[in-house]
Amino acid sequence: MTKSIVDLNEYKIDQTDKELRKKLVDYSERPEIHSQLGEAFYIWKNDPDFTSEDIDEEEIDELIFEKFFDWFLYDFKLIDTEQRVAERFYDQEGSGLSSSEKILIKDWIRSIHSFFEVKEVVAGEKCLIKDVFTDESLEVLDKSSSKQLKRSDIIAARPIKIGNHYYFSGIVSLYPPAFRNLITEFFDKEFAEYRKLYGAEKSKLNYLKDWGYQIGAYVEETVNNPHFVTPEGHEFIIAIADYSVEQYEKCIKKIERIKSLKEVSEKSEELRAFSWEKVGRNTITGTLEIERSKLRIECYSIDMLARAKSKIEKQCHGLITHISDTTKELSTFIEKSKAETKKTKKLPLGVRNQDELESELDMHYENWVKTPLEVLGSVSPKQAMKTKEGRVRLSVVIDELESIYEQARQRGEPYYDVSKLRSKLKLS
Repeated sequence: MTKSIVDLNEYKIDQTDKELRKKLVDYSERPEIHSQLGEAFYIWKNDPDFTSEDIDEEEIDELIFEKFFDWFLYDFKLIDTEQRVAERFYDQEGSGLSSSEKILIKDWIRSIHSFFEVKEVVAGEKCLIKDVFTDESLEVLDKSSSKQLKRSDIIAARPIKIGNHYYFSGIVSLYPPAFRNLITEFFDKEFAEYRKLYGAEKSKLNYLKDWGYQIGAYVEETVNNPHFVTPEGHEFIIAIADYSVEQYEKCIKKIERIKSLKEVSEKSEELRAFSWEKVGRNTITGTLEIERSKLRIECYSIDMLARAKSKIEKQCHGLITHISDTTKELSTFIEKSKAETKKTKKLPLGVRNQDELESELDMHYENWVKTPLEVLGSVSPKQAMKTKEGRVRLSVVIDELESIYEQARQRGEPYYDVSKLRSKLKLS
């Protein structure tokens, strides 16, 4: 009987999750939100050679669009209110949500897309992950992902809470352990810059919510660019050295004494895994794995591998025998999707033509001019018109809206004639 009650509760939570997701996606199709989709994609793409006009010219891979849309719903700040889509949905539609839906959406609003190290995997059931930036650990239920993950893998994902458990939202990106230091070095540099701009009180979670998408763009650039170089100027590739182990017990004791190696496995496990840490003058980045009869070193440049080999061979002299060195293209670590492509829609759901869209947006902006906006200091556009400072702020907001809608018009996407809004407010 108890199991039946548990199953029923889980079913109810699952149904609530599905219904709430549908409501949130439907809400994002509203003209005033959907019109910002193209500009958001341009920001998320974070590619200097990519222009927002390219969205129509190139077919967007469905996998890429799903990654982007997850960010758009939970992290992108809308231009007119500086609210995120999920936040605005809750503010405007919260009164019509059930108590269970309110609990879910509040957890989703707080969700963070980050990078995690896989600490433990129960295949086909769950995995234990640890945030590489904050050290927070989570147990995530995910049958499909747990079948493909292994200990020490690095993943980029958004864990969201549904009921008493965490699940992955959207796409989970998988990277080799050697990427860890590359990712954390980029984070450290960008987080320092973020705090310079927005204040020292800003936390790592603030950065991940506002700028975290840049990490994914940086990693993808690394993956897709075969000529990427390390900070030392060496070509970025996965360089591997394999050894046979003659005296395991002596060898493992020698390895444990190397200060620049940090163990990421349990000592009781058959496979012992270590990562190279920044200690003193050490500039090696990568991993070392050792079993009873074999040892493998992985680094992200040939030069680093040479340094790692020299250190290990000196420390374990007479205990190991070199077998071979190999290199791998970064792309071999990432599964390339051949899914069908998906383009952004020309008109929101329920809107048949540009005239209907214009009418919907007229109604939206009729209310908008009377709504207090955080970007205007919590006053409405009509109230902002009463002071010089308010008019200046409002002018900046409307210039941004005009730019977004003009680019949308050029791409053949939903747009609005912002001059009507200027005329309504008597703002030249």
